[in-house]
Amino acid sequence: IPKVVANMLGIEWFGMSLIQTGGNYMTDGYGNSSSTTLVWEENYTLTHLQVAEKVHDYLGIDTYHVVQDPNGTYIDHIDCWAKFLAPDKILVREVPPTHPRYTQIEQAAAYWEGEICAYGYNYRVYRVNTPNNQPYTNSLILNKKVLVPIMNNNWDDSALIKYEEAMPGYEVIGLIGRPSTPWES
Repeated sequence: IPKVVANMLGIEWFGMSLIQTGGNYMTDGYGNSSSTTLVWEENYTLTHLQVAEKVHDYLGIDTYHVVQDPNGTYIDHIDCWAKFLAPDKILVREVPPTHPRYTQIEQAAAYWEGEICAYGYNYRVYRVNTPNNQPYTNSLILNKKVLVPIMNNNWDDSALIKYEEAMPGYEVIGLIGRPSTPWES
């Protein structure tokens, strides 16, 4: 689609030649981005350095965090467990200690707590309770609104409140999936 639009508008199009799934890329808008190691798996003909060079050259990314997927699921998308909320804020899912991926998710949160944001200090990490693998981190931030997938369960309200605390001035809107096509965890 970008190539077709560029042709229609008569502007130059640059193809990055990097396989990247939409749910596995997030950026803070200030030169920092992150994906899971899925980006390396999908681009197995490129070295890790070549992947980093492409995101730098085409997207202006100076710091590209490529991290393990703590969920250990088939999809390996970063938006299933984390979301940049601002250049210095990141939301990371939280699960109870009895959850099979508790240790990995806590390690992921600790990783972000130790990383430096675009403003020169450590990221402020917000946690959202997802005991049954709710998809709260897979939100869309657009025009001072935050669209959050909710499941119509006991944890929805606290997830929406967490977004409101982390993003003052934004309208936080919970969206329930259709019964025929519910949100997946």
